[in-house]
Amino acid sequence: MAFPLPCSRAATALAGAAILVVATPARSQTSEPPPASAGVVAYPASYYEEMRVTSAREMIERTPGFVLDKGDSSRGTGGGGNVLIDGERPASKSQSIDSVLSRIPLGSVERIEVIRGGAPGIDMQGQGVVANVVRKGGTSSDQALHLFSKTYANGFAGGFVRGELSWRAPGFSAEAQVSGRRDLGTDSGDGALRRVGPTDAVIEAGDFDARIRDQSVTANAASEYKRDGSLLRMNASAERQSIKRRELGALTTSAGAAFSETTRIGERDQEYEIGGDYERKLTDALTLRLLALARTERTTIQASSAGRTRRQASSERSVAYESIFRASLRRAFAWGELEAGGEGALNTLDARSALSVDGAPVALPSANVEVKEDRGELFTTASLRPAPGLSVEAGLRYESSTIRQTGGASQSKTLSFAKPRASAAWTVGATQIRARVEREVGQLNFEDFAANSAFEDDTVNAGNVDLEPETSWLFEGAIERRFWGTGAAVLTVNHAEVDDVVDLIPIAGRFDAPGNIGSGSRGSATLNVSFPTDRLGLSAGVVRLTGTWRRSEVSDPVTGENRRISGERPFEAQLEISRSLPAWRSTVGFEAGYGFESTVYRINEIRRIEEDPLYKLYWDWVPRPDVLMRFQFENFTARKRTRDRTVFSGPRSAGVVAFREQRTTRLPVIVTARARLLF
Repeated sequence: MAFPLPCSRAATALAGAAILVVATPARSQTSEPPPASAGVVAYPASYYEEMRVTSAREMIERTPGFVLDKGDSSRGTGGGGNVLIDGERPASKSQSIDSVLSRIPLGSVERIEVIRGGAPGIDMQGQGVVANVVRKGGTSSDQALHLFSKTYANGFAGGFVRGELSWRAPGFSAEAQVSGRRDLGTDSGDGALRRVGPTDAVIEAGDFDARIRDQSVTANAASEYKRDGSLLRMNASAERQSIKRRELGALTTSAGAAFSETTRIGERDQEYEIGGDYERKLTDALTLRLLALARTERTTIQASSAGRTRRQASSERSVAYESIFRASLRRAFAWGELEAGGEGALNTLDARSALSVDGAPVALPSANVEVKEDRGELFTTASLRPAPGLSVEAGLRYESSTIRQTGGASQSKTLSFAKPRASAAWTVGATQIRARVEREVGQLNFEDFAANSAFEDDTVNAGNVDLEPETSWLFEGAIERRFWGTGAAVLTVNHAEVDDVVDLIPIAGRFDAPGNIGSGSRGSATLNVSFPTDRLGLSAGVVRLTGTWRRSEVSDPVTGENRRISGERPFEAQLEISRSLPAWRSTVGFEAGYGFESTVYRINEIRRIEEDPLYKLYWDWVPRPDVLMRFQFENFTARKRTRDRTVFSGPRSAGVVAFREQRTTRLPVIVTARARLLF
């Protein structure tokens, strides 16, 4: 499958970026292969210096052959992504890996290790590739201030300010970050709305405008203390976010009558977490690790909508708590490592929702729900290195949880699953082949148990207390080839046979709700290529390209026909071309995000969302060693977002179309300027 350019403006943008990068003079740069051992490639901090990076996050983004996986928000500690810090995953869930990595300045990093297939002392947690940020020892202190302005062509001014502090001494380190942000949501913009009847005759049409304002304040901190074979790490974070959405349609009927449609939504989120982990070497070969954290999340939503024929109002409130304790022992042997342990967790959710239409309350299934879960997991993993260049990992996890629900429905159920996993990696020279098979069990989202409204999408979902987690057998293979010193190409293909697919199902004959729709399959192919351009005649340049193709199949619960799983994006891709200009203390670059499309199937509606590509041109300039400037011209093609809805009279299986709606918006052109000041 080719990487198509969607329009002539995109082709013009790409050509302009290529001219900018090629025409600018640069000194010659030799791409020397980084030091490597079987399955581990190490990139020293000096490799990233000419790229004008400032933090471990930016270093990770520019590491050849590696694609960042930020993990998920699964309950427990199993969704932590594919980045380690000094060989361990961060003991935090509320702080994104972006936030944790951005606290680590370039000057504190000794090297980035790309670990393929496994390495001594590394818990891969089923990942084929992980990146390990190895920090320097000794004493250092870094303070930084980030100032960022973001100006939109429609006059909106956003941006953020962030202060960072990092201090390291033998046996102790501390990091802290405070930030504030104000921005527009990516689905903001001006456009048009059009509805047509079954015969394509226009029913209503007019202008449409969406403004989604997102503001947040975040503070987080972490510390680490080492002494006599012991390691204690602590972290804490707090975040408050406010989202205000206003959508306005100025429409006219086919008879010439003018009217307006307005949607207003206010959402407030607060999230707090405190946690830590303790590691102790009991002997030269035996290590104990303990981890504990507690997290709270509060969300309130007030929404209203008014149109030509009806008015709606809704309110939602939820409070979620999670506490986790995990203990493990790791034993090193001549042939590899063995780890065993257990994890216990307590999770609760208290959710309340209400809906009214034209002032009359509407009874929603599971509008008020309280959910409590006691979950336990036992696990063991063996890592083997039976021959040079060959590593094997096998593990078994057994999970059991009891979920109790009260409110709209009262019931209790116990779920138990065995989750075996095996992976292998074989390295021959610059090529590595990886394979993995795993029994995966999805985590239930407790918020799916409660009803919710989304007026911006003109939808109301009921809650479903009978929801079961997805289970699947996953088969994955990958081949990686390193070339031209720092170049890498990785092709990863996987296939999963899925039971109890989670999608949307009919509830009470008139509402959609998350539910299980039977067995299905899904798979993907991802190609990641990164290479220096020296051998192509362009010195000091780097090209990075990632493309992912996805497919899935499941039986539709309304029509019985086979289709994709709702919300899946068939294709996504990113391209970046950058070039270092040492003589000018600069780096110039071009980035392109391919865009996406996805389709959601409801009882009486098919909804398709499509976004055009998003392009960026940037210039990084270091006028002084303690100052980094970035100037960026973003979205210069005014990316279009389209939402197509086909709404049926009754269930889709009857095939009677009531109307079709198309809503388009264009995100304004954006100019940004950023400064990072070191003290």
